[in-house]
Amino acid sequence: MNLHGILLHLSLLLPSATAFSTRSLVRPTGIQRSGSPIYSSTASTIDTDCTFTPIFDFADVGSNATSNFERIDDAIMGGISLSSIRQNPDEEFARWSGICRLDGGGFCGTRTLPFKSAFQVGDADGFYVLCRLTSDDEPDRRVWKLTTRSEASRSEQLYQVMFDLPASTGEENDWNLVKVKFSDFVQVRGPRVVEGGPKLNSSAIFQIGMALSKFKISSTGEQIENFRPGYFELQVKEIGAFREGKNPLTLEFPGTLEKEEAEKKKPLPLKVLGPVAKVFFSEKRRRSASAMRILKKRGYSTLGAMKFGVKVRARATGWPSAIIHTMTSLATEILLQSFTFTLKLLLVYPIQLIRKLTKVFSKSKSEAPKQ
Repeated sequence: MNLHGILLHLSLLLPSATAFSTRSLVRPTGIQRSGSPIYSSTASTIDTDCTFTPIFDFADVGSNATSNFERIDDAIMGGISLSSIRQNPDEEFARWSGICRLDGGGFCGTRTLPFKSAFQVGDADGFYVLCRLTSDDEPDRRVWKLTTRSEASRSEQLYQVMFDLPASTGEENDWNLVKVKFSDFVQVRGPRVVEGGPKLNSSAIFQIGMALSKFKISSTGEQIENFRPGYFELQVKEIGAFREGKNPLTLEFPGTLEKEEAEKKKPLPLKVLGPVAKVFFSEKRRRSASAMRILKKRGYSTLGAMKFGVKVRARATGWPSAIIHTMTSLATEILLQSFTFTLKLLLVYPIQLIRKLTKVFSKSKSEAPKQ
């Protein structure tokens, strides 16, 4: 197993984001919240058959709703994509934006910090997002997903669903209402479906998130054709829950943990491996690896690429600084490779052996003749 394989094993110990497909989309002219309109839109369809209750209302600037979210980009897979969710003081919506790159990953995500306790969604039938894509008119060239968790653990297993997002008309009040039912979520582990996994238990929710990806949800990690990498911006006005029918939907949101609290409540393996993962997935190291791959595609050998890097750096900082920087980077890489080898011996190989023995035992047990 090479270094990338080791990084993948580490990434499986960290939360990640993928999806499944089912969608329901309505473009509203008047959304009813307990009988009164929230705002109006120039779109052509009215949804009067549901009641909507916001969980995160970005139109309420004073609520500082974006502070409840954190990024979850493809850095956990060794990628170099980068995104953030923010809100300007004079705008009644949040901007989730960034640059999604294919090199080493291919997805961006944002998710809430863990909830303080289980979120009882009561009679709700699903989640909704009021949003619009403003960066371009090709939403169908990405995979858009909602994510959630039904347990406090922040393992790689979670629930996701894909949704369609129409192109923006360019009108100021043109917002898209995206609805997804709880019954449409599917359990995933990393980028793949958990075959036979349990249905989402919507009686207790512990996290909500969104993702943009090149990966469809499947058993094989299927990718969307003609994926559009690069810059994106999705403006979000509300994330909430809906109930079919006109009866009121009352929710008591427990709130999210502060980042310091969330760190303290991480499982011990994540606390131990977190600093190690940060070394492997540091922005600087990932970009250096990306540059090396690009140079190799252009015909450079590893040594040739290193010489090229020294020359480029020398033009900016001088030869002594460039040589010292290169030697330091080389020494760091040797240490990391040594650690990788040790990790393979102590962790990866034993895990692989246990999995193989488990499969063999399970197969032999199922094939054994019944007495």
